[in-house]
Amino acid sequence: MTVSTMIDIGGELVDLTKPCDMVLALKKQRLLVSLGKSVLIIRLGSEEVTYNRANLAKLDALIAEYQTGCDRASGNIKRGRARSIRWV
Repeated sequence: MTVSTMIDIGGELVDLTKPCDMVLALKKQRLLVSLGKSVLIIRLGSEEVTYNRANLAKLDALIAEYQTGCDRASGNIKRGRARSIRWV
């Protein structure tokens, strides 16, 4: 059995395994939703999730998750400063 990695985001087919493509598609739809131009419907097989102004925070969290994956895939990982403690 083969499971498709393609997902329909606002009428655009995007590959789930490509986080940078997911970020771009989600950000485009977020802009439309936040401007009140549309709602975002994501379909994966028989599952369907609808995002609208009422749950933009959840959409932002989804975008952040894929942005992290995109940054890792692109090698753009931001690392914190190394800290050391000295005991005297």
